[in-house]
Amino acid sequence: MRLLLVNPPSPENCRISRGLMGGFGMAVNQDLVYPPLNLAYVAAVARDAGHDVSILDAEALDLDRETTIERGVEQPFDLVGVDSSTATIDDDLTLAAELAKRAGAKSFTMGAQVTNTPDNVLARTGVHYVIRDEVEDTVVALIEALEKGDDVSGVEGISSQDETGEGIVHNPPRKKIVDLDRLPFPARDLLPNERYRIPDMVGPMTTVQSSRGCPINCTYCGYTLSQGLRFRSRSAEDVLAELCEVERKYGIKNVVFRDPLFSANKKRIQALCDGIAREGLSIDWQCETAIKCLDEELLAQMREAGCVSISFGVETADPELGKKYSNSKIRSPEHAEVVISAAKRLGIRTRAFFMLGFPEETRVQMHSTVDLAVRLDPDSAQFTSVTPYPGTPMWHDVRKGEQEDFATYDGHKPTGVNTVISPDALAVEIKRAYRKFYLRPRRILDQLSSPRRFASRIRHYLTMHDD
Repeated sequence: MRLLLVNPPSPENCRISRGLMGGFGMAVNQDLVYPPLNLAYVAAVARDAGHDVSILDAEALDLDRETTIERGVEQPFDLVGVDSSTATIDDDLTLAAELAKRAGAKSFTMGAQVTNTPDNVLARTGVHYVIRDEVEDTVVALIEALEKGDDVSGVEGISSQDETGEGIVHNPPRKKIVDLDRLPFPARDLLPNERYRIPDMVGPMTTVQSSRGCPINCTYCGYTLSQGLRFRSRSAEDVLAELCEVERKYGIKNVVFRDPLFSANKKRIQALCDGIAREGLSIDWQCETAIKCLDEELLAQMREAGCVSISFGVETADPELGKKYSNSKIRSPEHAEVVISAAKRLGIRTRAFFMLGFPEETRVQMHSTVDLAVRLDPDSAQFTSVTPYPGTPMWHDVRKGEQEDFATYDGHKPTGVNTVISPDALAVEIKRAYRKFYLRPRRILDQLSSPRRFASRIRHYLTMHDD
């Protein structure tokens, strides 16, 4: 069969990276464009199964909606799959339906949002199938059923309308992939690799996923919901082979690891670092992990192997909020200081994530979190609004089935979770946090070595809540 995979365009004046937040998506700096890694994985497994596959990354190509549709139907296809995010869900679904209608094809959508709201998706759109949870094996099974003309009722992991068109059928879930090494490398040859970029790396970049799942189990986390609590990792040898392909076949020397907990297994990362040195790779790479999974010995090995930046969640300075909602993500502020200081000494940039607006959080607690950010002094800080993505424990606790305007779920706009202050007041607190962190005299002086990046960051953070 002929399969078209589409990464839709972002809304006007806002860039949404659909792969972030475990597939719920998030608003990002206009200068950041990640490749659609999940689409590239689907393309690889479908192609290995003998199907004709193409990817249209409208986000990377800066296409508008109509141009995306025109480009999409230039060549015939039998099935179209469209990625989605929470903030763009309506646009993504209507795009999928329109592409299928014009081509006379079937359509499916995937992503964490549609996985957790399949009834809503199928009841009000023209999309034929919702692919739930991990997509690779399910998409191939769906294609094979459609190719044979079989009933799709036997395809695990999908939801669809019944034969009458009036009811919705949820097939049994598909088990998550345990042996990630069996997956082919993402089909980067189908992507416009020269278009992918991140502000603090010079030249084209790509993303690599070396593991899935996170046992920390934060109540608001999209990664835990979409990938599970069980940590599943590829072998160091398999990841190393992909890195060799990235540099030697595609000429890409910048890599961002898209693991929620990259350093969960210290020995695996040490083996990967040894392999990078053994192969003589000259890549620069970034990762995301938890501070409590780092120590100076591991940081030194990572830096020697090309690690230039690490992101991690701190979330809150309040120990009770941290315990209740983030499963005590850091051991202590003092340990966080030790890790960040060690990274700085080694020449690794640090980026810390903080959240404001937990349900019962007061202004005093928010200000303490901002003070902690200043005290830790990472190279960059991100302050986001606590967001109850559908299906997460926090969603079930605070929403209880309420209908939502998902257009506000971009990770930055307050969504009314906090019961102490209004959403507008919380937006003011988030802006205050950015100003206090970034407009310190010493911080400005430190950033002057990269004025363009600093100006871009300030412009993005100080205007992201404006209408």
